[in-house]
Amino acid sequence: MKEDIIVAFSGGRTSAYMSKWLIDNMSHLYNLHFVYANTGLEHEKTLEFVDKCDKYFELNLVWIEAKINKQRGKGTEYEIVDYSTATRGNKLFMDMAEVYGLPNGTFIHCTRELKIIPMNKYGNNLLGKKHRKALGIRHDEFRRVKNDPSIIYPLATITKTTKQEILKWWSKMPFDLEIEEHYGNCVTCYKKSDKKLKMIADENPDYFNDFIEMENKYKIVKSKQEGDERVMFRGYRTAHEVKHNLKLPDNLVDIDECAEECGSVLSDYESPSLEDMIYQKGLFD
Repeated sequence: MKEDIIVAFSGGRTSAYMSKWLIDNMSHLYNLHFVYANTGLEHEKTLEFVDKCDKYFELNLVWIEAKINKQRGKGTEYEIVDYSTATRGNKLFMDMAEVYGLPNGTFIHCTRELKIIPMNKYGNNLLGKKHRKALGIRHDEFRRVKNDPSIIYPLATITKTTKQEILKWWSKMPFDLEIEEHYGNCVTCYKKSDKKLKMIADENPDYFNDFIEMENKYKIVKSKQEGDERVMFRGYRTAHEVKHNLKLPDNLVDIDECAEECGSVLSDYESPSLEDMIYQKGLFD
């Protein structure tokens, strides 16, 4: 009897390659259920790529989005969408920030609430809580592999596939992801390196406007002690400052924490209840 597996399709070349490899090499062992969690701030070319992969590889991909619950004691749920109805823009991020505050390198709840929890809950509803999932972590990203029996890493542990091998494979395909690497994932992700963020700011600064709007509305965080002001980017920089290349370090940091499979770091977080978060946002004052 074959095992049911959730395959996390992140929207990039690596997870697309993994999906095709699993179909070709592991379909005799697994029933593969491909899922993409949309956040709304991915590049439109990413969404087009996801749709093309779904059709070309016959994934029967399920698109899901977070439903942020603002009622006391209720966690994030999900809803099923598709390529045409998927959110574009910062609505999902705004809903999340209203409840949990601004995300940043310390408060990584955008990954948790917009990706991990919706995907886990979809998998739980479809397959039960004991299901496993496949993540697109390559062999050259092995540091991201976690000792978790609920997760398999085909490219890191079985095929030992590297980024260069995947790029070579895509160069022979009839289509590809039609954006430069620094535009991948959420376009202005705060986990991206200073170098990548500066490239985006130089080329298309208005991409930062969605985060600027969110910072202007939700920068104040209420705690048990005193109110505080939170910003999103490393170096205690606001989205406005990143957009306008302000407070740039002398040497641009090229460390990039924005992995294609950004849900891999916090793979099995459960959503905190709103009682746990009440002091951060003061929702029920």
